[in-house]
Amino acid sequence: MMTRQITISHNDTHDMYDVSFERRGNATVYHIAPNVNSNVSFPRQFDIVKPDDSEQPQYETKDLNKEGREIADALWQQISLLPPQFSGGKEKV
Repeated sequence: MMTRQITISHNDTHDMYDVSFERRGNATVYHIAPNVNSNVSFPRQFDIVKPDDSEQPQYETKDLNKEGREIADALWQQISLLPPQFSGGKEKV
């Protein structure tokens, strides 16, 4: 599993997150965790699932507050900008 660090901006702060990904069936699963030195209010383990046949990711929001959902959206925006070799997805032709 490849791990990459990404930085997002949220509420005028910059926070780093560790993102690893794996392929499962017809989807890519991104495992996200705040950097070990981070004190951001976000789950220590969070998954975003991106089905191959959809442009929209799927993730569980029941344990996230409003700020957590905003962070998850910002994380997805950053992940979606990564090239295929770093994002685990298939290259678009």
